[in-house]
Amino acid sequence: MMAVSLRVKLTRRLLTMAASIFIYYYFQFKTSLTNELMPSSGRLKEEIRPGRASTIKLQLQHFNDFSNLSYPSGPSYHGRIAFRLHNLDDMAVNPPGIYAPLSCEDNADLTSTLAHKGVLDFKVSVSKDLNMIFIGDSIASQLAQAFDSAALEPHYDYESNSVKHTFSYMSKSKHICATQSTIRGGGGTAYMRNNGILSSNSMIRRHQCKQGSTLWGTDLVASFLDNHHPIDEQPRRNVGRSFNAAILKIPALGWIKDIRSVTKERIMEAINLAGKIFGAETVIISTLTFSNNVQTISDWVGIRRVNDMIRQIARNWDFSQRNDLSSVRWILVQEFGNFTNQMIWTNAKHIGYDVDLNFSVNGWEGVNTDFLLDRFEQVSKFHFSHSKAMVCAERPSGTNEQSCEYNKISPDGMHWCSPTLGPRYSASVACLLGCVYNGELGYLVERETSNITNKSVRVCEDECNQRFMSLVPVDNEWIDGGVTLYSRPT
Repeated sequence: MMAVSLRVKLTRRLLTMAASIFIYYYFQFKTSLTNELMPSSGRLKEEIRPGRASTIKLQLQHFNDFSNLSYPSGPSYHGRIAFRLHNLDDMAVNPPGIYAPLSCEDNADLTSTLAHKGVLDFKVSVSKDLNMIFIGDSIASQLAQAFDSAALEPHYDYESNSVKHTFSYMSKSKHICATQSTIRGGGGTAYMRNNGILSSNSMIRRHQCKQGSTLWGTDLVASFLDNHHPIDEQPRRNVGRSFNAAILKIPALGWIKDIRSVTKERIMEAINLAGKIFGAETVIISTLTFSNNVQTISDWVGIRRVNDMIRQIARNWDFSQRNDLSSVRWILVQEFGNFTNQMIWTNAKHIGYDVDLNFSVNGWEGVNTDFLLDRFEQVSKFHFSHSKAMVCAERPSGTNEQSCEYNKISPDGMHWCSPTLGPRYSASVACLLGCVYNGELGYLVERETSNITNKSVRVCEDECNQRFMSLVPVDNEWIDGGVTLYSRPT
């Protein structure tokens, strides 16, 4: 009996340790070998340091052209989502900001650290047969469009084919309320604008596509569900689950008037609605970021509290053994806040603020953060003034400043420069979904060892965040080296 118990414990430990990101590297010649790589330390001129090192496996096999992605066959791999990294001048794939409404092209170049090879100098292409929906505010819209740019072919007419509802505000360009796309690999993406935390109390009959609305309509939901399935041309609501996954973004502080109003119960209701209404079995929640609307250190403490809450909800979520078509079975955390904070801190250091860039220290985002509140003079009652550390390429030296030379991180202190952040964001989403859907039948089948499965998926989730939601450089040979990446816990 003791020997059986010891074997079970050893099996659990090995399964947990074995979870990793598998990178398939394909050449034209007929050789195959397996190697193992350790990621670079990420320590660039003592400025960028990762949290923990992780083991990445690299295998060399044959591969068909990525524009018609064909996963490797055989019992060792069954995949549903994969991605590649490309040089910025590769015209075979879309620029990362091609569908984004905000441009940063004329802004100052990134700092030497952020411009280091392998940090932000690549773009991404994705192939998948999954259906997924992004839900959130204008920032979520921007990020959803960044993912679409990675998942759609060049020369695709996004405005005509994908954008379904828009509105105009203050005579400016149109803002997107809803999109739907059939993407590379046969899957689909959708986006629904919602400036509140998804709630049954805010559901109405007809969707309100207008500035600041926190309401969402059953008519728009029905249009999503009635959209033909990309593969078999059947309506989504008639083929089991409507969407495999939902990517939820809690609205920025501003739409949320008081960060203390974001509770565990509200977040869990949004998650459950993603399953009940949209059929999502997997939910990815992005951690909150810094922005203009963070007016006090107390606000910043509140955002960090919400991010801890998101992590706790994910780790304590009961994995459902039953394939209930209205229940969420997996919650994954995307550490988007960690990624953007590392960018802001690094830029702050570059332009002269006294900032510690040791990102391996637990709680580093809460130490000596007064620099975040060094802002321009307020010039409009409609908008909070920008944080200089977030938007400036050089630190203004005068008093009562109202502007600076803007960088390629954020165009307005609220949104992000899609060409800069979009590739890592897209790779992160693809990587996280692979933790659940890649492998033999994925990890959404009934298993007696769900506790082992949960540990293995969590290790994979952590590695995806360490690799892509940070400033750790990717390996040079991953970029335009014939490398196809996918994540899979084992």
